[in-house]
Amino acid sequence: MARNYVAKGGNAEGIGIHSDELAREFQKVIDELARFGQKIDAKELGKIQRRSLVVTRDAMKSNITDFKDENGRDSFDIYRRGGIYAEVTAQQLQNSIGIRKSRTRNSKLTSAYWVGPIVKGAFRDPDKGGWFAHFINYGGLVGGNKRNGGGVRYSGKNLGFADKAKARTMTQVVAYFTQQAKLYIEKTFNRSLS
Repeated sequence: MARNYVAKGGNAEGIGIHSDELAREFQKVIDELARFGQKIDAKELGKIQRRSLVVTRDAMKSNITDFKDENGRDSFDIYRRGGIYAEVTAQQLQNSIGIRKSRTRNSKLTSAYWVGPIVKGAFRDPDKGGWFAHFINYGGLVGGNKRNGGGVRYSGKNLGFADKAKARTMTQVVAYFTQQAKLYIEKTFNRSLS
């Protein structure tokens, strides 16, 4: 599920539904619609793609409840170099979830979007963005560094928040895109015949 994508800040681990996965599903629909013989506007299809991902974005946000630990603290501690580097909250992770446009080779012909935590500044500013989301989704270490003999795997309620949202909404995403893309193509086709 995780893919590497190039962001302005460099490479980052993609969490959630990435454009490669969506591109395969959406391409099936576009191939089916090619029988209309019209040039498909990538920008319009991109808008439909983006709208179809809203359900997944909302599901990811709702899968993040809180980070309460056994001591009642409501933050998730990130350890680095033997000490606590950052104390992040569920709200910070929720606020970082969004839908972004991916770079494509030819933006006039294709459009692609991904959904997941948006990384802003990575480790430079621990209070910004969802750079730590993979710890929560994949069960990163809590309480120290494995190399130094410390830490346990995260197993809280939020474990797999992105994977669960993807599994729960992928069918809806593809169905919405298919329906809206067909409506768009039929409308365009009918307009060109008039």
